[in-house]
Amino acid sequence: MVDARIPPNSATFTGLLTGYCHAGLVEEGYKCFAMMKDHKLTPSTDHYATMVDLLARAGRLKEAYEMITSMPMQPHTGVWGALLLACKVHNNAQLGEIAAKHCLELEPETTAYYSLLADIYASVGKWGEARNLRKVVKEKKLRNLPGSSWMESTT
Repeated sequence: MVDARIPPNSATFTGLLTGYCHAGLVEEGYKCFAMMKDHKLTPSTDHYATMVDLLARAGRLKEAYEMITSMPMQPHTGVWGALLLACKVHNNAQLGEIAAKHCLELEPETTAYYSLLADIYASVGKWGEARNLRKVVKEKKLRNLPGSSWMESTT
């Protein structure tokens, strides 16, 4: 792109950040995110979500939370959900509660957030809290959305 003098756009940075995220390259992700300003691009909520995911996957949950709280726009559930999922992986009930609260404020009918938080509670031995969350889901008569997948045979 540089040799062809094609300026990067928002999608370019989304791709780069996603690659850094999946490779666990935190410092490169930070540099890429900062480079957006050099190209007069404003990071979107999706760019922030990818950075939060990158930090959270690396176990840098506090940094991920600080990035969320410093966002110049309202975070969507993709941002909070990335933190919530990482809190499950890293057994962090304190930040998991905060992330789940925000996810449930934005999407109160989504059972996955209740399930993730219940799993976090169970992983840290908070069995009563996990049981209470599952009870809430039952009382609200919330249902899991059925998943599906498609496989196509070429033979």
